[in-house]
Amino acid sequence: MSDDEIPVPGGEEAEKRRVGPRRSEASTNAVLVAAYTELSEHGWRGFSVDRVAKNAKASKQTIYRWWKSAACLAVDAALATLSEKPAPVAAGADVRDRIAALIEPMLLAVRTGDGAHAWRGALLAAADDSEAGEIFRGWFSESVKVPLRHILAEQALKGVVRRDWDIDLATELLFGPIWHRLIAMRGPVPESYSRRLVESVLKALAPG
Repeated sequence: MSDDEIPVPGGEEAEKRRVGPRRSEASTNAVLVAAYTELSEHGWRGFSVDRVAKNAKASKQTIYRWWKSAACLAVDAALATLSEKPAPVAAGADVRDRIAALIEPMLLAVRTGDGAHAWRGALLAAADDSEAGEIFRGWFSESVKVPLRHILAEQALKGVVRRDWDIDLATELLFGPIWHRLIAMRGPVPESYSRRLVESVLKALAPG
């Protein structure tokens, strides 16, 4: 995918998060792509469901039947650009590669095209709206915290990380710098960033 392309959202996870009647995949994707473009161009503060509806050739009423709020749509549009199932990493692979695989899909989305602008908007939407926040936290728990918990528990048994490791601290060390770059500094996320973040987590959780 080139830097100018917009990832095409959609899939089963977005289907599960929507409310209201099922619609065609093409219609769903049209709304999600339009919402992603809206976030990229106008951010969360300037997000307009009217423009999304117009660009997706859908009615505003239909959109609100599918999503509980504009914020829910904004978060869903960003999440839908992620691969539904990250490339599997063998259990016997280096622990750094296994942890990096959990965060790389999001970092790739952020680095692609206007992904940084879109994701910045989605994170702000999740902070502003409780239901949108629940959508984001649901994805985060399932895609990051649960598998990371399994990896760290395994590594604790091997003596790689201390036995009193904290999952919340680990995820904050992994994603806190990303949020900081995206929201506070509005800076780029380099390709080597995932490896550096993983190293910081393992160093912080090392025994002794």
